[in-house]
Amino acid sequence: MDTTWLGKLGRLLKGERAGVAAVAAIMLTVMVGMIGAVVDLGLLYATKNELQNAADAAALAGASTLVTYDQDRNVMAQPDVAITTAQQVALANQALGVNLQLRLEDITLGLWVEPDKDFDPDHIGPSSDPNYLSACRVVVRRDNIANSPVNTIFAGAVGFSVVNVTALSTAELGYAGSAGDGMVDLPVAIKEEVLNSGNGPICGETIYFHDENDENAEWTSFFTSPSNDPNVRDYVDGTLSVPALQVGDEVNVINGNLSTHTFDALADRFQSEGTDLDGDGNADAWQVLLPVIGGTSSGASSATIVGFAHLIITEVRNAPYKEITGVLQCGLVVPGSTTGGGNFGSRATTPKLVE
Repeated sequence: MDTTWLGKLGRLLKGERAGVAAVAAIMLTVMVGMIGAVVDLGLLYATKNELQNAADAAALAGASTLVTYDQDRNVMAQPDVAITTAQQVALANQALGVNLQLRLEDITLGLWVEPDKDFDPDHIGPSSDPNYLSACRVVVRRDNIANSPVNTIFAGAVGFSVVNVTALSTAELGYAGSAGDGMVDLPVAIKEEVLNSGNGPICGETIYFHDENDENAEWTSFFTSPSNDPNVRDYVDGTLSVPALQVGDEVNVINGNLSTHTFDALADRFQSEGTDLDGDGNADAWQVLLPVIGGTSSGASSATIVGFAHLIITEVRNAPYKEITGVLQCGLVVPGSTTGGGNFGSRATTPKLVE
């Protein structure tokens, strides 16, 4: 029997088996590497996610405590409280089992400029003036600076045994963008251009509201339609409670001359809810919260809320004048309000994430 071809076949098979084994070894190494990369990437992703959650929570907590207010709603700055609160909230969170220390150097307070998406360089850092405290930024770390880097499982084989991971978040405590049920006092909506000329609120500005061709305010029946004298009067005399409102709401408005009956009801409320400052038995000042609306054309039947403002009403004149006089009051808060309104001098108490 000729065995020459059998010998050749045997040698060929042995060579193929060796080649297959070599390829299998290479593929196994690649697969192990891929699995290791997936595991380490998943580990880093989970850590980053936990750090971001901690940063968001700390920034929101810090921003929510930037200012406080007294029983008259007057705003007061408290930057130290904001810093301590942010640190406490960060420490209550973990990233891969490590409680997160938030360094003082990683907390930034100051005045947030929304169009620039950054702090005003002239008003950055803790301040005793609440007007210059509207945002809190934090950087939460697991790196060589704080809380130690993340140890990898497989990447150490290629020189990456530890990885630095950080997360940044900024929360803004801006101006009132909402008002709860019954918070707004009167069915009067002030036009925004009367309160803010574009360079900030005109604090202390006296506003006269009366029927004329170029109204600086509108009567409103909010979501009740139509906006007419009887429906407006229901909100003036308290028959109906003002509903919850927020920026973006479309409300019904009317700039007509309301009835003497309605103005009498308004004058009665001024006397019953206002304060007698000079002791003559008559009200001299009544603090009210009103919605602010975007510019409306003459005869418009609806308008959009763009913010909220506090006015001190100093006089309500009955027929034949039918006029309200008020002064824009700044430096107050709208309790329970979310951030999101224009700057008309009234702050929110609930912040929002902006970065």
